[in-house]
Amino acid sequence: MEGKLVCANNSTLIVDAGNTRVKWTLFKGDRITDKWAQELPSTDRIGSPQNIVLASVRSAEHDAVLTSLLRRSYPEAAMHSIQAESEACGVINSYAEPQRLGVDRWLAAIAAYHVYGGPVVVIDAGTAIKADFVSDEGVHLGGYIVPGLALMESSLVSQTAKIRYDAAEVSLEEGVPSSTADAVSAGCLEMALGFIQRLYERHGQAKWLATGGGSQALMNRLAIDYVLDEHLVAKGAKFVLDARLKGAK
Repeated sequence: MEGKLVCANNSTLIVDAGNTRVKWTLFKGDRITDKWAQELPSTDRIGSPQNIVLASVRSAEHDAVLTSLLRRSYPEAAMHSIQAESEACGVINSYAEPQRLGVDRWLAAIAAYHVYGGPVVVIDAGTAIKADFVSDEGVHLGGYIVPGLALMESSLVSQTAKIRYDAAEVSLEEGVPSSTADAVSAGCLEMALGFIQRLYERHGQAKWLATGGGSQALMNRLAIDYVLDEHLVAKGAKFVLDARLKGAK
């Protein structure tokens, strides 16, 4: 099942506020023309978008500050905020309290289903490693969340008094680690790979997608056929916006 992003407006800026950084994606019609992270894009770079979509997993206070900044920077743009809901774009949320599903997971599930069909598994590795499952009927079945590599390492080091960890000593050479730094880093990596491999053994019949900053590096270490799509969250946000605008007409 192939999906196509509908051109609802000429220029749309998607703002994906994750746990550790803000990611920006610019659509011109149905085509992604620019992307970057962290800094607020200037009007010299992107012009004045007609629509801005905020998808955030951060606090309400942080969202209010970011929204105020966006309104000042792009006063002509229409602002839209997206949260997880019980159903959107033909995808059904199986959570008993739909809004408690992270909006990044929700939007990635919507895009994965519309662009690639189901059943599909989405692996998103960033601050946390997330695995989400969408059925052939478009039901987001749920998923898993485990600490990302950096979070696992920092938690281990901070909670164990006698582990002396120096990131500069990490080599990740093949074989059994022979330094504390390698023992920590390689051990956390093996835990992450084992988590993904175990899921694949149960759900290998599904299509597998990777998105997020660290997903490709993890997936490349495993014998799993997958498709890398770095823009799933942004594509999902665009699908939801287009559906809203179409419904408002």
